[in-house]
Amino acid sequence: MDTRPAEADPAADPLACIARLGGLAATHELATAGISRARLAGHLRHGTVIRVRQGWYTRAGLHGELVSAARVGGILTCCSALKIAGYWVVHDHRLHVAVDPNDCQLRSPRDYRRRLRSTERVTVHWRPSRVTPASRLLLDPVSALADLARCAAPELLAASADSILNQQPELKGEITRLARTLNSSAQAALLQADGVCESGIETLFWLRMRQLGPRRQVNITGIGRVDFLFGQRLIVEIDGEEFHAGPAEFESDRRRDALLSARGYRVLRFSYHQVLSRWPEVHAAVMAAILRGDRG
Repeated sequence: MDTRPAEADPAADPLACIARLGGLAATHELATAGISRARLAGHLRHGTVIRVRQGWYTRAGLHGELVSAARVGGILTCCSALKIAGYWVVHDHRLHVAVDPNDCQLRSPRDYRRRLRSTERVTVHWRPSRVTPASRLLLDPVSALADLARCAAPELLAASADSILNQQPELKGEITRLARTLNSSAQAALLQADGVCESGIETLFWLRMRQLGPRRQVNITGIGRVDFLFGQRLIVEIDGEEFHAGPAEFESDRRRDALLSARGYRVLRFSYHQVLSRWPEVHAAVMAAILRGDRG
């Protein structure tokens, strides 16, 4: 049974109004749309609408970081926004929120009745009020990337840009225009991104080894694509952070490696954490294979 409060006029449904306004609505906007305080109170009681801060409402069931950013008084940005949107970013335990420079009274991401404290894990990115995103909860990927340029090392910025371009190559022009507004290191990082690599961790490997000339996303007849091919015979595969949760996938990869080996290829496989946190051992293994002549 649907226990939500009934609406006399479908056009005055708070959920529909909130959706039209980009996922977040102020009390006066709901009133202008014909939604009475009684109707709004009914939705709050039934849990279909939640109050994120005084005078601001959104629908229930949103990702917690979207709600937290709205509770602070801004919109999710930087690595927080890119992660929610499904792009690759290196893990960051802080909440990144874009806030208008004229705003004040920032609130705790956990309780809108408390002021934001410096001890809370929140990074504020001050953005001008002329930014009017289609969503009031999540900044668009290019704008979020601009904020990431102020937070991340250049190679991590390049990896996130590559992830965006792999999924949305049509954004290349916007990212190139953004690059021209940044400092030289961030600009160089963004201009390196071309979307060929399928994950950010692959991009990091490529950036660090590209002087050796590996080819990316190479199709091996009868086997499929491999991440990197050095010369004619040395293959490197990079497993993602959440790669292969089950034994079937693990066995499939090992069978694939065996088939490649039977056809004369040398296969090296590295994990996400090896590339990100234990790079010297990855570099040493690749260089040793090259020195042995495994490239063919």
